[in-house]
Amino acid sequence: MAKNLNNFNVAGSPVYVGNAALQELESHLRIHYAEKDGIIILADENTYNQCYSLLIKEVPRLARAYKIVIPAGESYKTLESCEKVWNQLAVAGANRRSLLINLGGGMISDLGGFAASVFHRGMEFINIPTSLLGMIDASMGGKTGIDLYSLKNIIGVFSNPAAVYVWPQFLNTLPLRQRLSGYAEMMKHALIADYNFWNRLIALPMAVISDWENFIVEAIQIKAEIVNRDPFEKGDRMLLNFGHTLGHAFETWSLRNDDNPLTHGEAIAMGIICETYISYRSAGLSMAERDEIIKQILLNFNHYKIPTSAIDELVEITNYDKKNQKGRTMLTLIRNIGNAIAGQAIEPAIIRESFFRFTDFVKSAEL
Repeated sequence: MAKNLNNFNVAGSPVYVGNAALQELESHLRIHYAEKDGIIILADENTYNQCYSLLIKEVPRLARAYKIVIPAGESYKTLESCEKVWNQLAVAGANRRSLLINLGGGMISDLGGFAASVFHRGMEFINIPTSLLGMIDASMGGKTGIDLYSLKNIIGVFSNPAAVYVWPQFLNTLPLRQRLSGYAEMMKHALIADYNFWNRLIALPMAVISDWENFIVEAIQIKAEIVNRDPFEKGDRMLLNFGHTLGHAFETWSLRNDDNPLTHGEAIAMGIICETYISYRSAGLSMAERDEIIKQILLNFNHYKIPTSAIDELVEITNYDKKNQKGRTMLTLIRNIGNAIAGQAIEPAIIRESFFRFTDFVKSAEL
C-alpha cells in the first residue's frame, strides 16, 4: 500500500484516504481493471471543470476514459438525468464488465451509483468524492438513489462501490459554502457518537480549519463502525439520520421555492437545530447542551429565514420521509453529545413546534 494512506472497510468496500489515494487508484486500475470493457467517468459540470484535470494528472490512464458530464446541483438528481447517463453508457458500449467512476460530491455518487447498479443489471463503480460531504459520508456505505418531485432519495438501492478513493487535495477546489455543507455532516457524526471529536471540531471556527485530513479520518471511522454493524439500516445505522428527516424537509422546501436552494449540508444543519430541540423535549438532552449545539451551528452557518407560512408544508413533507413507520415520523435523537438513540416516534405537534422554535433561535442569534 502506498505511503500516507489510511485504509478502511465500509460495508465491504475498501476506502482509501490520504494524499496517496489517487496513486493507489492508478495502481488498482493497472492491476485489476486492465481487461475491463471500457472505463467511464461521470462528473457534473462544476466537478469536471475544477477536478478532472487534477485527476488526470494523478491518474494518467484515465485520460482515455469515456466522459459523461451532467448539470450540477441537487435539482438534477432525477430520473431524467439517470436516463441521460444510461443513454451515454450505451453509446460508450458499456456493459456489466465495464467500470463507472463517479467523480464528484454526493449528488454524483448517489445518482451514478444508482445508474450503475441497474445498468445491465449491475456494473461496477468506483467513487472519487471531491466534496467534504462526499468524503465523509455520501460516497461510502452503499446508499444510492435519486429524488422524485424534490422528495429526497425516494428511489434507490443499496449497492456498494468497488472502492472509494478520498484525496483531500480536492477540497482546495471548493468554495467555503461547499466545505460548510460537509462540515454539517461532520458535526452530526460527532454529535451521535463522539463527545471528544465534537470538542476538537468546534475548537476553531470552521472557516480557519486547514488540516482536514485528520477530521476526515475521524468522521469515516465513526461512519464505518456504525455501517459495518448494520449495513442495510435495520437498526444502528439509523443513528446516522440525526438531523436528516427535518433537514430533508428544509431541503425539499428550498428546492421548490428558492432560486438559489440550500445545499444539503445547510439544510442538515437546520435539521440538526430542530432535532436537537426535539431531543431536549423528548430524549432528556440538557438545556445547556441544547444551547451549545445550536450556538455552534448558528456561529458557522448563514441564518436562513424560513417563513412561518411554510411550516404546514414542512410538516407535510416529513410525512413522506422513507424512514416513517405506520404513518409515524421516526427520528434519531441525542440524549447527550456523543450518545444518540434511533427509532423515536415523534408526534406531529412536536415536529411543528420545532419548526417554530427554529425561527425563534435564528431571530435570537441576530439580536
